[in-house]
Amino acid sequence: MTKKILILIYLNFCLSPFKPDAQSPTEFPIKTIAQLQDTINNILTTEHQSAIMLAVVTKDTILFSNGFGIANIDTKQKATSQTLFPMASITKTFTALAIMRLVRQGKLSLDADLSKIAPEIAFTNKWGKNNPVKVIHLLEHTSGFDDLRFNTFWNNDLNITELQAIEKCKTSMHCRWRPGEREAYSNIGYNILGYLIEKVSGLKYEDYLKKEILLPIGMTNSNFIIPVKPNSVNATPYEWSGTNYKQIPFLQIYGKGSGALYSCADDMAKFVKFMINNGDAEIEQMEIPESSPAARSGLKTGYGKGIKVDFLNYKFPFYGHDGAGLGFNSRYAYNRALKAGFVICCSNPNLFSDLLINYLTDSLQTPRPIPAISISKNTLKSYEGYYQLKSPRFEILNKYLEELFHGYHIELKGDSLHSSGFKRPDQVLLPVTSTIFRKPNENLPSFLFTTNQEGSKVLYEWGTYYEKTSYTKILVTKILILGSLVCGLLLFLSTLFWLFKALFKRLTWKEYYRRSLSGFAVLSLIIAFSSLAYMSANVPLMGTVNFFTITFYLGTILFAALSIAGFVMTIKRFGQIKNKFTKWYLLITTTWLLALVVFFYHYDWIGLRMWSY
Repeated sequence: MTKKILILIYLNFCLSPFKPDAQSPTEFPIKTIAQLQDTINNILTTEHQSAIMLAVVTKDTILFSNGFGIANIDTKQKATSQTLFPMASITKTFTALAIMRLVRQGKLSLDADLSKIAPEIAFTNKWGKNNPVKVIHLLEHTSGFDDLRFNTFWNNDLNITELQAIEKCKTSMHCRWRPGEREAYSNIGYNILGYLIEKVSGLKYEDYLKKEILLPIGMTNSNFIIPVKPNSVNATPYEWSGTNYKQIPFLQIYGKGSGALYSCADDMAKFVKFMINNGDAEIEQMEIPESSPAARSGLKTGYGKGIKVDFLNYKFPFYGHDGAGLGFNSRYAYNRALKAGFVICCSNPNLFSDLLINYLTDSLQTPRPIPAISISKNTLKSYEGYYQLKSPRFEILNKYLEELFHGYHIELKGDSLHSSGFKRPDQVLLPVTSTIFRKPNENLPSFLFTTNQEGSKVLYEWGTYYEKTSYTKILVTKILILGSLVCGLLLFLSTLFWLFKALFKRLTWKEYYRRSLSGFAVLSLIIAFSSLAYMSANVPLMGTVNFFTITFYLGTILFAALSIAGFVMTIKRFGQIKNKFTKWYLLITTTWLLALVVFFYHYDWIGLRMWSY
């Protein structure tokens, strides 16, 4: 990941929907492999991509397989078709293939209860009696487990076992809802699956994957060896600083099952061909989610077993997986009906998705969409309301903003149901069944309306879970938070203004400190989040005790303490402040600032110890 991507994950990941809308297709006048290579070389130069791995395949042919750019800038080593790149979360597909192999061999069951087949793994599930965590829940991210946290995001000990890696993440292993009810991406689940592969097979994870998956496919170069320094085999990660490339350290998350595979263009081309040519029931079962209520009700656009569907607003959907790592991000995608697919790894695969999808589908006619059916107005009207996202990936990192901003307004306009929301334009929803809907520009349905076990109305989109709630409550919270931010800014600016008055003896220093307590609180919060911003560019710092994590810890505590002190001081001195504007200004702003204190406290940001979270 680049610095921008890390900041996105840690700070602003919540400002995008859990399942981002697919990119709008763009027309490219590319008809030949030579034109494709020229275009990629041009993008590599203009967008400062240090190295790119790319393969384009059909059912019978590898159309292209090679590397672009420089794998090691210091040695001027070029990227080739055998240069190894980090596949990151694409590893999950291979882990899922291994689990399905064990299921087919009768050594494991998708419905196996995790607490019974691996009692040595400690986790909490208050619904365990009737809703145990099953293997299928781990595969489809429906266990309810939290994702990686600050102190477990990067692995500082590459020599630990898979079970020890899981134990490092034990604070994330609690079911936040009934297993199977909601989908929320969690690397923890695939770490556990990696351990189960070892326990059931009797082999190390990497040995079983190599024997049963990699070598039968013909992936002879790929491995699970995490490099610690630049070498002649692996592409070195870099980021563009604006004037030159800066090397990024090789880092890996805990557990092999979720993201440890390193592969090359030649090997991944064989893998994509394998996925295209093996349309048996096992692969099809991996593509389609089964464990959630949405899946059982017929919604097929969600996370399957190590595979998800994407590119719904193109001519054809493609199945595959993405991966994000330091300096490199990966993606593979295929469509068996078209007998075509691709894999790419670079700093930003999104730059190439349009190009590759259009190259593979440009000459094909757009198929007829799934026809819409007629539904009574009463049925459509019953779906109206505001649906709040209630399945956050990161419990603390983005839950608070997701709950506030990532909801859906569902409204009946005329004879059609419409959806809208923050950063989501108004779009009509076309019914394909009485409960399942699709967007007009998408080739598969992605919305489903149903009720949960408590009888509350819920909306599933791409498997993501939204609960119907009062928008008035959401709106009031937004107003309180926005107002408190504005008041915080005003108090900070006022503190600077009053400082100048004190310096020029227009205000006593005693009066300055009394008025400025809440302004100092805002300054503490600014310093705290400045430290967080710095750590987002130096990620290993987040999980250890250091100047920046301590600054964030103390800064948030000071913010809360000084905000409360500023409010109390204003109340105590309200009658003593002679200037009418000043006393009402302080009363309103210090009171409103408390909303931000309550907000951060509610979501556990006050006194957050990153080194132990």
